[in-house]
Amino acid sequence: MTVTISAVHNTARLNGTLTFLNSGNEPARIRIYSAPQPANGAEPDGVPLVEMALRKPAGTVVDGVLTLATAVDAMIMQSGVATWARVINGNNELAWDCDVTDSKGNGFIQLPSTTLYAGGVTRLVLGTIV
Repeated sequence: MTVTISAVHNTARLNGTLTFLNSGNEPARIRIYSAPQPANGAEPDGVPLVEMALRKPAGTVVDGVLTLATAVDAMIMQSGVATWARVINGNNELAWDCDVTDSKGNGFIQLPSTTLYAGGVTRLVLGTIV
């Protein structure tokens, strides 16, 4: 069975996601991992390679797409190859897990490169939800 929602419903859904991300005193964050991705919501193995803080508001909804917005470049804490990300809101609650690619890929989260080196910096090239 296929479900198709209206454009108006999709915009409301995406604005609800943005409201969820903006909840809490802290900014929403993207945590990037190299370990295998666990089941949705399960504790990840290892520590994040990098954690990127999002702005408040955490993004914008335009033409049926929620685009995330980071505040600043993020310091890479661990070396590794980024494969997936966990997005959490300002209350440290799980929003979603997703794949990570470089800017040539089609991941929900895109970085300049998926090869990250401790002590360097990286930035969000693109982070979208449709």
